[in-house]
Amino acid sequence: MNVRQWLLLAALPLWFGCKSPAPATSQESAGTASVRANQVIATEPEGSRGSLPSQAVAAPTNASPFLRVARPRTNITELQVAVRQFVPAGRSQPVVWLAGVSHVGESNYYARLQKLLDAQELVLFEGVTDRASRAAGRKVFDTSKEELGSLQNTMAESLGLAFQLGAIDYERPNFRNSDLTIEQIAQLISKEAPAGGKPSKTAQEFQKMLEMMQGDSLIGALVSAGMKLIGTNPKLQALMKLAMIEVLGRFKGDMSQFEGLPPEWKRLIEILLRARNDVVLKDLQVELQKRAPAKTIAIFYGAAHMEDLQRRLTRELHYRPAGEQWFPAFSVDLQKAQVTDAELAFVQSLVDWQMKMLEQRE
Repeated sequence: MNVRQWLLLAALPLWFGCKSPAPATSQESAGTASVRANQVIATEPEGSRGSLPSQAVAAPTNASPFLRVARPRTNITELQVAVRQFVPAGRSQPVVWLAGVSHVGESNYYARLQKLLDAQELVLFEGVTDRASRAAGRKVFDTSKEELGSLQNTMAESLGLAFQLGAIDYERPNFRNSDLTIEQIAQLISKEAPAGGKPSKTAQEFQKMLEMMQGDSLIGALVSAGMKLIGTNPKLQALMKLAMIEVLGRFKGDMSQFEGLPPEWKRLIEILLRARNDVVLKDLQVELQKRAPAKTIAIFYGAAHMEDLQRRLTRELHYRPAGEQWFPAFSVDLQKAQVTDAELAFVQSLVDWQMKMLEQRE
């Protein structure tokens, strides 16, 4: 696994929905297969709909990121994810929350998110499901052994964290699926194929990613085995979490624009991020056009989706940011894990080097 693959693996908790599509069968082609301590963070949100808690910070700018590395105490390093409130130009329109999320995190992180989401009249959430499930109106995700054995869940268990799929209750009456289906994603990717029917490089990379997520490839099996091994050693567990925090906290802007990514990866990220954002923004616009729309709406998607959604919400729908909350997703107690200053510096320098490689053209 090269540096770029490792970095995208580390980013997986942020940009691919909490339901992993099943990889193609052998009969299917890949193309057609289905901060610092002085910055305030969120505590328990207040119950009033659409309001910010008294601890909320001042209104962010349109370019504000949704991820940051924070060190609230000298021995604590944590990943924080923003939940941001936007208000309309006209008073008759609803308040919109962009609720960014990490798909792995501590259980109290998801409890706080659940409380905030439950306070909104409508939650448009991400979740790639098959067409039949969507047509039947089923919101519940697959919690079979196969799904719980996915790479994201293995990652969460190995790091002593919770998996979003099992931590958030999607059966709330205000929750509505707002995402592409597996079949729609496959159709978009199949359009990348050149004349002659051979799967495109984008389709091939998508297939590899699915196989890795499900542990059905050699790389996926090795990564899963490695994660399970890490989970048996508290020191390695802490160092892996620390590396993930440092990597995820450095992702800014549009991931598809990294110069170090090959064209097929850039296109794959565009489909998995922007095309799915198109869906949720369309659903939001439909709601806004109703005579009596929901008074408060939350868009509940992975944090990597949020900067594009924020830009389009402000430019196309003329909303403006009004406030934000920062939720600690997961953290490392350096003292408890016996991580030395030298080990911390090594992890940070390694991540810096890898990020520079990702940002530079090959």
